[in-house]
Amino acid sequence: MVFVQEEIKTDILVIGGGHAGTFAAMKARDKGLDVTLADKGRVGRSGKTPWSAAYSYCDPSSGPSLESLYSESDSGSGYLVRKDYIDMWFNDSKSRYDDLSSWGALTVKNHGDAYREQLVKNNVRLLDRTMIAELLMKDGRVAGAIGFPMEEDKAIVIHATAVVICSGSGAIKLPGYPNACLTHDGQALAYLAGAEIAGKENVADRATPVKNLCNPWAQYGKEFEWTMLPRMSGSSASGSPEGGRGGERPAGPEDGNQRPDGERPEGRAVRASVSTKDMVAAAHAGKVPVTPQVLVGGPASMGPTMMEAEAQLTLSGAIGMANHRFDGIFTKLNTCTSNVEGLFAAGDAVYAAISGTGVSSAGCTVQGARAGIEAAEYALKAGKRQPGKADITEATDRVFLPRTREKGYSPAYLTQVLQHIMSPYFVLYLKKEDRLNAALTNIGFLRDHFAQSLKANDMHELRLAHETRNMLLNAEMMLRASLFRTESRGTHKREDFPDQDDKNWIAWVVISRDGDSMKLEKRSIPDAWKP
Repeated sequence: MVFVQEEIKTDILVIGGGHAGTFAAMKARDKGLDVTLADKGRVGRSGKTPWSAAYSYCDPSSGPSLESLYSESDSGSGYLVRKDYIDMWFNDSKSRYDDLSSWGALTVKNHGDAYREQLVKNNVRLLDRTMIAELLMKDGRVAGAIGFPMEEDKAIVIHATAVVICSGSGAIKLPGYPNACLTHDGQALAYLAGAEIAGKENVADRATPVKNLCNPWAQYGKEFEWTMLPRMSGSSASGSPEGGRGGERPAGPEDGNQRPDGERPEGRAVRASVSTKDMVAAAHAGKVPVTPQVLVGGPASMGPTMMEAEAQLTLSGAIGMANHRFDGIFTKLNTCTSNVEGLFAAGDAVYAAISGTGVSSAGCTVQGARAGIEAAEYALKAGKRQPGKADITEATDRVFLPRTREKGYSPAYLTQVLQHIMSPYFVLYLKKEDRLNAALTNIGFLRDHFAQSLKANDMHELRLAHETRNMLLNAEMMLRASLFRTESRGTHKREDFPDQDDKNWIAWVVISRDGDSMKLEKRSIPDAWKP
């Protein structure tokens, strides 16, 4: 099968068109560089960006103090927060808020449309419905990428001096939560290129109403009618990274924690602290019909609200996803630069462990802008490196291999088998060594015998094939990281290690590629950040 090949030469390639990707592209463009932004959906409408309903920013002149933000983030992350990223948010979020205001993005029902308008206005090349499947390398440095559109059998070869990954997080495509387009693509691209990944033992504690299980858009559909509520963290605020309410306007229907009818949004996760021991006891007592989310507050404190939750909630489609930026590409401290030359990252594709109402949106804009500026400054100095024709041909052949097979497994089949292995609550939500090893054995079998034999009948199935392999790779990372961290911390719950071990585990679990194997290491946080 012969594929048409299109070549694009650009200074900066940004992958992902949400909060982070938009700001990365805009700030790189401000430096006078040629910028290309690729998104496998539609820029401004894909990923989790349309669901943002709040924007928390800091005004350093009025507070809160950095120390109070550090303290709140320490408790929320088990001391594993990237405090350099809190510094970024503290210093830059007001400026990014001013950018959004000047764009008119805070007064429209879908701020993504305002993002797209700015990108087009500033001559950023947009590649909608284009999946980036592999990064091109030259002498150990990123030199571009191979992608393809959904509509035709065509390879798009992008030559770029720097690449910024802003493609979000991922899950394993279960129904009930509107994130099926997020499949850890950016983490997979970065890992295979040699970048470090962290936080893969963390899971998201999201729940879904049973009535919305097969209609995730009904769960959050109202948010398309909300504007993004600004929340200024000031001296009158709680001081937490979740942000206090500022004086711009009162809480109302636009608030991400309220429905227009005044009720809590359907499907918002019910969250609180629950010990691993209580979770284990409740699970073995049969109090986890489908999901551990009903255990919030512990079995002894289950009141009417919890009983109602038990009756109405089921395990969400967020399985395989961490909370915002609690897993992702591990950048160098105080930067958005990865350990691979020419590769930068921002937003939910990055490990930062800083999250909260409105901080997720603001953090993505801040990191995106930083990454775009850093990538531009790098590109202005680095000079271009051209991959050889043989390297491009070899990479293109790998990307399109599923389209050339006459026989093989469908991506849908492999995805379904992957879901059956990873979705039971006793695999990722309540962990134990024997169960983790059992799941890892099966994931390894899928990797070695099925992922190498996927068949795609059209370009849509080719996208599915790459997404499935990305999910499979990340499932292996999740299981290996969960085995490696021999304690319970945050949403990482080990039945065989139920206590938080601050003596040995105030450290990140960092994964890197070692040939065909995964290398895991414990990396201590900087001494200045330790409690």
